[in-house]
Amino acid sequence: MIMTNYAQLDVLQTLDSEPKLQKVAGRRVENSALDIFHITNQTAQVKRLMTKLQHRFSDSEDVAYLIESEVNQRTTDLVRRANYDSLTHLPNRAYFHDILENLIQRSKQDQLPFSLLFLDLDGFKVVNDTLGHQIGDELLRHVSGRLVASVREGDIVSRLGGDEFVILLAELNQRDEIEVICKRIIHDITKPYWFDGHEVRTSTSIGIASFPDDTTLSSELIERADQALYISKTDGKQTFRFYDDVQSQLHHQSSKTLEAFEKALMAGEFDLEIEPQIDLKQRRVVGGMIKPFWVVREHDKQPMNQWMSLLVQSGKGLSMANWLLDSGCFFAKKWTQQHAEFVVSVPILDALAAKQDLASILMQKLQQSNLMANQCQFVFSLQQLSTVDGLVDRLVDLSEQGGQITLTGIGRTPLDLTGLANLSVQEFKFDGDWLHQAMQTDAGRKWVQAMIQMGQSLDVCLIATNVTSEGDANSLAEWGCQLGQGAYWAQSMSCADFEP
Repeated sequence: MIMTNYAQLDVLQTLDSEPKLQKVAGRRVENSALDIFHITNQTAQVKRLMTKLQHRFSDSEDVAYLIESEVNQRTTDLVRRANYDSLTHLPNRAYFHDILENLIQRSKQDQLPFSLLFLDLDGFKVVNDTLGHQIGDELLRHVSGRLVASVREGDIVSRLGGDEFVILLAELNQRDEIEVICKRIIHDITKPYWFDGHEVRTSTSIGIASFPDDTTLSSELIERADQALYISKTDGKQTFRFYDDVQSQLHHQSSKTLEAFEKALMAGEFDLEIEPQIDLKQRRVVGGMIKPFWVVREHDKQPMNQWMSLLVQSGKGLSMANWLLDSGCFFAKKWTQQHAEFVVSVPILDALAAKQDLASILMQKLQQSNLMANQCQFVFSLQQLSTVDGLVDRLVDLSEQGGQITLTGIGRTPLDLTGLANLSVQEFKFDGDWLHQAMQTDAGRKWVQAMIQMGQSLDVCLIATNVTSEGDANSLAEWGCQLGQGAYWAQSMSCADFEP
């Protein structure tokens, strides 16, 4: 029997020694931004392919066997790509959440405990910045191997992303046994690594939360292990902490941090930096993305993702959003006077995105700043589209008034094309971590090419972020990606010092 499943059709195409049929079918993979490709002329393609196969194989049983084996192999590959991290081959974030939910349900039924370890690498960013992403990736691969070797048979090690890992210790909440495992992990991870003649050292800090003692909810279990990890790092790193031991410390630390943040808001201890955007064909600067930083102390600037929760707690989200918009338009006016075609991308925070008159606010700000609509891109994340009520409708209104829209998080966050049917978007921006990882494998590079092709069909400009090598820059340009930003060209710099 001939199967015409989309993935199987793709497998059949690979058997043909003649020029391959055009690949018009795809499968949805969890955490992928590309939700669906429409398949056309399925029956005709299969018939043509089967005719070629029958000429090639005289025995129909040979054809059936070959097709079945290839289909089984491709199915296995699809499952692996959907559920496992391509860099470390550990279960990925999505698969980990499935495993955790299943473990919770089974543990409730059988009344069995388990524990979750949340850990990251101390000083990993320094390794990446000084030795490069290739060494950083090698370090992650070797750390993954040591983690698996450090735990018991049956325990599950997963990579959430970046240098963050989680470990599920099945049927275990005894502190003394958990401590033995944590000490072994820290000991093994701290041993030196050698890459291309470079000795690399790192360590790890661990936060621990247990089911059902600390919580019975998966989201809270992860959050509480993460909170314990935070205290572990503030207590000197290369150690571990249990959530039930640090609750009072967490509350005290959180209060102090929030107080310091609110004082920083009052004192204006924030700075704006711009990351230049490069035309990949002409290799020249054509724009830039502005980013706010909290200047905690000299040479210690914290990016927005590290203090966004504090901003929400402070109730000053709208003030920060307005400051960011005002500053973005101010610098856009300054830079476009020097370079009329220069485009400034300004992130719009949730507090402003939630305003019913968002479109009017943004367009009036452009008018007050004497800016053309095409000189300023208003940046929203795909996550905001699902978490800020009514945002899609407000963006439709903004686009109808001529506002230019950029959507970020492509690749990391699922892209609901049906919700964007009436929305005019000018730019899609790849998630930097996702893109960097995708560019390391043949399968990932195919996904990147497919997304670029999708953007071209929608007449949307694609922006690559976190580009660190000439090879990736050349490949992206060859595939039709228009803009790029990343350390390969330039690090972000103070807006006050930047000249286009």
